[in-house]
Amino acid sequence: MSKKVITFGEVMMRLSPPGYEKFSQASSFELVYGGGEANVAISCAYLGMKAAHVTRFPNNAIGKAATQFLRRHWLDTEYVIYGDNMMGKYFLEKGAVHRPSEVIYEREGSAFSQIQPSMVNWEEVLKDANWFHWTGITPAISEGAAKCCLEAIKTANKLGITVSGDINSRNNMWKYGKTMQEVIPTLVKHCDVVITSSQGIREMFGLGKPDDGFKDLAK
Repeated sequence: MSKKVITFGEVMMRLSPPGYEKFSQASSFELVYGGGEANVAISCAYLGMKAAHVTRFPNNAIGKAATQFLRRHWLDTEYVIYGDNMMGKYFLEKGAVHRPSEVIYEREGSAFSQIQPSMVNWEEVLKDANWFHWTGITPAISEGAAKCCLEAIKTANKLGITVSGDINSRNNMWKYGKTMQEVIPTLVKHCDVVITSSQGIREMFGLGKPDDGFKDLAK
C-alpha cells in the first residue's frame, strides 16, 4: 500500500497589501489560502506521497475556492466538509527594515470553529492512511475542534496508524473555557511523534525550569 498522509486543521484566507505597503496605504489585497496542517499535507504531496486534508469550509463560493486551492496543490479533498457562512481569515502587513509585521485575525465563528465530532467519519477518512498529523492550533480553536481532534487520534490508534502532533503553544487562542494544560496532555498521550520546544514543554506539562534546554528536560 502506498503511503498516505491525513492532516486535520483550519485553512484560513490571508489578505495582504501588495509588497511592503502598510494597511493604511493599501487599495487592494493579495489573497492566499493556507494553514499549518494543510501545508504539511501539501509538502508531502510535492514529495510524491498521497495526502488529504480534513477541514470545514463555509458552504459558499469562498469555501469552494479554498477547496480548489487545496486541489491545485495535489491534495485529496474528498473529506472536506461544508457548513455555515464564514471563512476564517487574517490580515498580514509585511514588516520592512525595523518595522515589524502586523497580523489581525478574524476567525471567531468561522465554519471550522463550529466543527463537531459527529461531522467526520474518521473510520472512513483514515482507512487507507499510514500517518495522521495535527497541531496544537486545532484544539485551541474551539471545544468541538478539540473533541474532533481527539476522536481522530484515537481512531488512528485503533487502526494502527502513526500519529504526530506539532504542539506549538498559543496561549492567546484558548478562549472557550479550557486551557491548553487541560486539553493538550490528553491528545499527546496518544501520539507516536511529538514536535515541540523546551518552552512548549514547560508551558503545557510544567516540566523543567525557564533556563532549561532539551538536554536538561531529558534527564
